[in-house]
Amino acid sequence: MPAAEIEKVVVEEWCAILETPDHHLDDEFFALGGNSLMAVEFVANVERRLGFAFPFEALFVEGTLGSVIEACRGADAEAS
Repeated sequence: MPAAEIEKVVVEEWCAILETPDHHLDDEFFALGGNSLMAVEFVANVERRLGFAFPFEALFVEGTLGSVIEACRGADAEAS
């Protein structure tokens, strides 16, 4: 899958779950009001749309939008 498509999907789901029209790569999921239930929904939506297992550590360890995008790109490469 093209890297730009992965980024588009992650950003769309990030903004939808956090109810924000704006995003920055250094935004942190939990600092923006995300919680564990929202994280589960975010992960499920990204997995459904991208078709590969979500790299949980990207969200729960580093937690930034940029780290999630990069980890998803890596997960896609591994799944291919």
